Amino acid sequence: MHNVKRALLLSACAAAALPLCAHAQDEQASQNTTGTGGIANAIVVTANKRSENLQKVPISVSAFSGEQIDRLGITDTTQVTQQIPSLRVNSWSPNLTIFSLRGISQSNFTDNLEAPVAVYQDNAYIGSMNAISGQLFDIKRVEVLRGPQGTLFGRNATGGLIHYLSEDASQSEFNGYVQGEYGRFNDWSVEGAVGGGLAENVRIRVAARVQQADGYIKSRDTDATALGLGVLKGSGQDLGGKDGWAARVNLQFDITPDATISLWYKHAEDNHVATGGYVFENCVYLDNGYCDTDAAGLSDAQNGVINGVTAEPASPWEHFGERPGRLDRVMNSYQGQLEWDFGGATLTTITNYLTMDKQYSEDGDALPLVVVNVDTGVDFKQFSQEVRLSGDTGSFTWQAGAYFLDMKYDGNHAVTGAPILDLALAGNGGFSQPTVNQLYKVDSQNWSVFAQTDLQLTEQLSLTVGGRYSKDDKSIDYVNVLSDPTYAPQPDPIVLFTDRDLAAVVPGVNRDKYGDWAARVSLNYQATPDTLLFASWNRGIKGGNWSLSSNIAAQDFRHRPETLNSFEAGFKTSLLDRTLRLNGTLFHYIYDDYQAFSLAAGVPHVFNSDAHSTGAELEAFWSPSNRFDAVLGATWQTSSVDSIPATDVQFGPELFPGAPDSQYCTNLGGVFRCDFPQKTIEGAELPNAPRFSFNYLLRYNFDTAGGNVAAQVDGVWYDDQFLEVTNGLGSLQKAYNVTNASLSYQHAASGITVTAWGRNVFDKAYRAYALNLGILGVTSIYAPPATYGVTLKVPFGG
Repeated sequence: MHNVKRALLLSACAAAALPLCAHAQDEQASQNTTGTGGIANAIVVTANKRSENLQKVPISVSAFSGEQIDRLGITDTTQVTQQIPSLRVNSWSPNLTIFSLRGISQSNFTDNLEAPVAVYQDNAYIGSMNAISGQLFDIKRVEVLRGPQGTLFGRNATGGLIHYLSEDASQSEFNGYVQGEYGRFNDWSVEGAVGGGLAENVRIRVAARVQQADGYIKSRDTDATALGLGVLKGSGQDLGGKDGWAARVNLQFDITPDATISLWYKHAEDNHVATGGYVFENCVYLDNGYCDTDAAGLSDAQNGVINGVTAEPASPWEHFGERPGRLDRVMNSYQGQLEWDFGGATLTTITNYLTMDKQYSEDGDALPLVVVNVDTGVDFKQFSQEVRLSGDTGSFTWQAGAYFLDMKYDGNHAVTGAPILDLALAGNGGFSQPTVNQLYKVDSQNWSVFAQTDLQLTEQLSLTVGGRYSKDDKSIDYVNVLSDPTYAPQPDPIVLFTDRDLAAVVPGVNRDKYGDWAARVSLNYQATPDTLLFASWNRGIKGGNWSLSSNIAAQDFRHRPETLNSFEAGFKTSLLDRTLRLNGTLFHYIYDDYQAFSLAAGVPHVFNSDAHSTGAELEAFWSPSNRFDAVLGATWQTSSVDSIPATDVQFGPELFPGAPDSQYCTNLGGVFRCDFPQKTIEGAELPNAPRFSFNYLLRYNFDTAGGNVAAQVDGVWYDDQFLEVTNGLGSLQKAYNVTNASLSYQHAASGITVTAWGRNVFDKAYRAYALNLGILGVTSIYAPPATYGVTLKVPFGG
């Protein structure tokens, strides 16, 4: 199947390239060179759901054009984070992507949750956190809006918004490109796009990409001969590889001179991706064989990556897990959009239907033993409909609309091993390799109405006022079952509890009916033609949900909605004859019922807590000549989460006969019970929210040999940051810097570009994800080491 996919795509790319010779002569005079400078030029964004110059939008927004994304070598939806102030990403595979804006994120890894940083693709919301990662190709623009965006974009944009906009079929002239890339770890990709007019008022664009790569985290056996255990075999499966493809087609029809219909179909697959494993770190062993913890039950060592059996130091790019894991995922998206200009008003309708089928398995303990295994699967379906009217009378700009969203989840989340030993003891009186499988169906509907106006009060002063009322109606059908066939063979698994059992204790806990409002008020002052000042208040909202956890009390099953009040003040200015753009923002957040994720006792929970945060962001875009460009960004932030529950009690098996009591843990005979005295964690920092950060890009180009050569260095430095809101020292990521570099040549006549690139050129080891498992240490995934490669791009047509 993989060879078939490769052959089909290569054939398509070859066919697309056939007209190159015929069009090359026409293009020789008009092709631009690679580096003409001008990165300080503001681009057009749709942050207010209309096209505007970025410098005129009174919102903290960053954006990169498709050309700039090419220059950065970005080919994945998560890679854009390095050049966006206050934006971070946690990801250990395409299985789940966790974006964080100003420290606002949802780090829980269960499949039923929605993120507080909304992700849109071509104007359509993507509800599942499992569906937002993917290959980035043939892209027009990426926009990142910081702060609550609930007025125009809905209830799950408390942290902000990321919007990926693809190249569409708006060009009638024949155009496209073919691109190939090869890099370290046998990482190769081929992509291409072709578009143009099919007939009068009918246009098309087709794009596709396929990528494969070997894993960069290598599987290793454990030589435990000195411990009398012999050689413990690893999984033989390297982690961090890629095996997927994606394609999309866009058809546009001009049904009248003022009305256009745009139809999209998108397909993406990840096939048998080797994933589902971690490295083991930050554990100092006690006499009972478990890791040292603090009084809250969090691993607090900082001794780095080790072999979990021998305790010897290990590479962050080696793992010792014995169980192969994998990801299989298929996504399909169908979308129709109508734009109709009636003269005094414009009608926009967007209809989207998205499906995703995902299966995922992992070795969750990073040891060559069965301690924690996780298996999940979800069948996700989403339908959304947006209708809005907008108009502009010069001094009064307005839009109003309605939105409907229907989501259905049919999934399972199974945990095997140590986190459920107490349930196995209670259900079977003992255990061998117990599994608790959570079967769930979530039915969620949301509808909302919204409006926003911009009123020109004077020639320089304007007022933005917006509001949205949103209504959620959610329900869950949930069954929690225990099985351990090697210890207690039974015809059927033991049903531990259902959602109806929990609702008998807390009535209505399996249903969530929630209505609330979002709002925006902004006062905007155009001090000069090149300087905008603004001050705003935004109220953002996010709906409640359920913690899918193998052992949970009825009162903790459902977490409440969260509300964020954001106060911001900022400026946007152009200086030095508009060769320098300088944008800055100050913000203060007041959170009510912030949804904080904690892996208490090794099982996932989401708890509500009030929180607050204060910060500042500064961006500079400088193009002093057509040969040199610079992008600089800096952030400062402080934050505090009032109070969340700590681990409380955690269980683990007796690892060797007669293991002694240690620290907070007591041997009950076959199992340890660890009772930690600190029951709450107070004043913790938001996760992924370093006190300081600094991003940079320097690019210099010059003409030579019938073309243009461009040299670029870019990267980011982050201060110390906690990767989890529990703030255990074991999940503290020390400050680090990542630097990338590239050297490209573009032929002036043909536009053909060759780029040699290196990413993380100084081979910095830093974590992309971490989970503090208390007595079981910390499991992490490290980002790739130094990688390098070459890219060839051949454009054609207009």
